[in-house]
Amino acid sequence: MQKNDSAISLEQIEQLLNAEELLAAEMRCRQLLDLQPNQIEVLFLLGNCLARQGELEKAVECFARACRIAPDKTVLWKNRGYLQQELGDRQGALDSLQHALALEGNSAELWVALASLHVADYAFEQAAVCYRRALQLGHEDPGELLNRLATLQVYLGETEKALDTFEQAIQAASSRQQRSLYSQNRLFSMHYPATVAPQEIAAAHRQWGDDYFGAKGAIRFSNEPAPERRLRIGYVSADFRMNAVCFFIQPVLKWHDRHSCEVYCYANVKKPDVVTRQLQEIPAVHWRDISSLDDGQACELIRRDQVDILVDLTGHGADNRLPLFALRPAPLQMTWIGYPDTTGLRMIDYRISDAQADPPGMTEALHTEELLRLPGCFLSYNPGVEFPPVSPGPVAANRFVTFGSMSNFSKITPHLLILWAEILRRVPDSRLVLRYRGQEREQIAMRLGRQLEQQGVAAERLQLLGHASSVVAQLDGYAVMDIALDTFPYNGTTTTCEALWMGVPVVSLAGRSHVARVGASLLSTVGLPQCIAETPEEYIEKAVALANNRPLLAGLRQNLRQLVATSPLCDHQRFTQGLEALYRSAWRKWCAAQTTEGR
Repeated sequence: MQKNDSAISLEQIEQLLNAEELLAAEMRCRQLLDLQPNQIEVLFLLGNCLARQGELEKAVECFARACRIAPDKTVLWKNRGYLQQELGDRQGALDSLQHALALEGNSAELWVALASLHVADYAFEQAAVCYRRALQLGHEDPGELLNRLATLQVYLGETEKALDTFEQAIQAASSRQQRSLYSQNRLFSMHYPATVAPQEIAAAHRQWGDDYFGAKGAIRFSNEPAPERRLRIGYVSADFRMNAVCFFIQPVLKWHDRHSCEVYCYANVKKPDVVTRQLQEIPAVHWRDISSLDDGQACELIRRDQVDILVDLTGHGADNRLPLFALRPAPLQMTWIGYPDTTGLRMIDYRISDAQADPPGMTEALHTEELLRLPGCFLSYNPGVEFPPVSPGPVAANRFVTFGSMSNFSKITPHLLILWAEILRRVPDSRLVLRYRGQEREQIAMRLGRQLEQQGVAAERLQLLGHASSVVAQLDGYAVMDIALDTFPYNGTTTTCEALWMGVPVVSLAGRSHVARVGASLLSTVGLPQCIAETPEEYIEKAVALANNRPLLAGLRQNLRQLVATSPLCDHQRFTQGLEALYRSAWRKWCAAQTTEGR
């Protein structure tokens, strides 16, 4: 039987689409629609054709027209929703996908798409419900959904549950690469709960490195082993963008001595922004975009550049390139800034720290890398020029002290809340202000309020701020805070710097691992060692004593910014000189080893 003209034309359009002849396919679709305007199959093809040409708004209109004609076709609502999501119309996408689910509620794919929308809207609990439903329906990639679910549990502050879910994701992973990635997410999340010992965290990192990359391999490099020649330093990061890392790496890139160092940035940045462009414009920095290169290609590029010392700035953070370091592109490899722990990767030789964050004799056994300690703090902070001025301390107007933390909500554990409740009990009428970025703020506030009430503190004394849309909006939160309480065991880093810059003193509890000693390093560097506690009891006592000393609080509010600005923490030139001296010392050691081997 011969096919009719309409069927043949549809096949022709599909052939044109498959051949990427998009303009011809669009023209044929429109010709058919001129004859039969309500032909769903043609509208469907035209919508796909327009989407592939980047005409997303027109494609949405096309699918919307098709939905009006055939409102019972799931695929039309689904495609419309996907395109609306890509355009940033999250409410429109939500409506479309919910309509599709009303027609086909057993589609795991649709539940996953809906979850992604909820995540984009910071509706973490709703997203978790969607992922669980998709898992019940037998999604084809359960490992990935479990990994996403565990990440949401971290956001919600359910970090111990998250560790179990990450473990399930690892077991369900469909590839070695997936298992490695999910394991890395679990490693990062192990730092949040107070119940996981530093030795357990260290062992898990070593296990990851050994399982996926093994021991060091002997590689010959053509780099000239001349100890005093100009060094080629390479920095690898996914965070050359608006990210906490940029406040610490930007001044170093600017202050590197161009006579002694040639600097390369290997950017694994998926979405460049204004900060990326600012970093690219720093004079004499060689910029290499490796976001589209696989590890082998990136390794070849770095070796062609003859980099002597390659520095990782991401650790196990998102979009890291640790597998690249496993190929050993450079003679010396180090890790610094972006991750508060060992990488577990034996191909990385050194980890840069200081004597406060990693006291000699305390933390060496927790690292696979050799620790290199800078003479002062391991960080150099560069506050943004757009940061707001210091606001008056709220205690004067409120007549009560407000404690608080702007740290990642995942760092606020039940154990920590018990300490904070004791501080509130000892300081009558005091308040506690925290920040939670998700839409579940009311539910989270009720949960924390119940925990405070169990410790004898009224829930009304807690204030939970919402999502801060920018760094400046985050800093505005310090206008309602008199004293910042550092988190434990996972100390704040950028948040501690920001609090001090905004005139808010920070009380920190120093632990027995780097992640729990960053606060001690920062406070020592800016001249506030009296705010460092060695025990939970001392942490409480120092916070209470500071709250009861109103003249001291007022003086700190007025003078802290200047104290920080003139401290070694903001002496970028001096810091970079110390970092370069550290690089040079390690390079001399490598050169000496090459000379010894040559004999």
